Amino acid sequence: MWSSTTAIQRFRAYLQRRNDSAQTLDNYTLDLQLFFAEIDRPIHHVSFREIDRFIDHQHHQGLAPTTVNRRLYALRHFFDFLIEQQVVDANPIKPSHVLQRGRTLPRALAKEPREQLFAQIQHPMDRALFLLMLRGGLRVSEVAQLKVRDLDWSQQALLIEQGKGRKDRRVYLSADAVASLHACLQQRPSDVPGDMVFWNQKRPSRPLSVKAIQKKIQRYAKAAGITASCHSLRHTFASDLLEQGAALVSIRELLGHASISSSERYAKLSNQHVKQEYVRTMKKVLQRIKV
Repeated sequence: MWSSTTAIQRFRAYLQRRNDSAQTLDNYTLDLQLFFAEIDRPIHHVSFREIDRFIDHQHHQGLAPTTVNRRLYALRHFFDFLIEQQVVDANPIKPSHVLQRGRTLPRALAKEPREQLFAQIQHPMDRALFLLMLRGGLRVSEVAQLKVRDLDWSQQALLIEQGKGRKDRRVYLSADAVASLHACLQQRPSDVPGDMVFWNQKRPSRPLSVKAIQKKIQRYAKAAGITASCHSLRHTFASDLLEQGAALVSIRELLGHASISSSERYAKLSNQHVKQEYVRTMKKVLQRIKV
């Protein structure tokens, strides 16, 4: 019979074989370790009662339903794997365990709080990484993994490889984002690992992590007296383009969302069409709001 430690290690190896992202592997591993540390029971003794107690404990800690549901999803996937390996007979996660939650709309940053935020961001590296989210719609994980070889200076663009959904895409950049990248790379230490664009300022030999970027925006937002996150910058990017007349299909391409199905009667746009749409609408955005 496998111990919980062995089972988690084998499940992680299984996810690696599936080519899941490193962030997914780390999140699932931490969620599973947390679960077994709290319930302290062998795998084959875990029933719906343990799941109920785990949910109650998470609720008393004040965790958001989205966080609890993510952990439940990790557990459900984990026990499905154990069933396939004939380690357990049934999955203790039931549909009724999933917490109901209201669907909140994304919030874009208005002109004034956006200006207040970027007034605080003076370090060349920090300004570059947050402008990539605001002007290019990059996810925080995509910024953290960006490499120098991904930059295409002649086209003022960059390549995002295997982003969310494993879908590569080309991202076009505004003039201020390109300028900020140049300024950033001029200060880039020589020992930054793996051709990474961004680095850990305290330990340049280490790459900049997603968590570190999220903490940076929290500090800047607090100093500016506003509420902002990496995700809100990405939503602001989409909102800016939409307000200036960009077609929704182009915005979806630029954000790297799933392909538009044939039932929606949209044709997938070429890269050149998407670039023209980006350049046209971003010029209007830059004229209206400078940061």
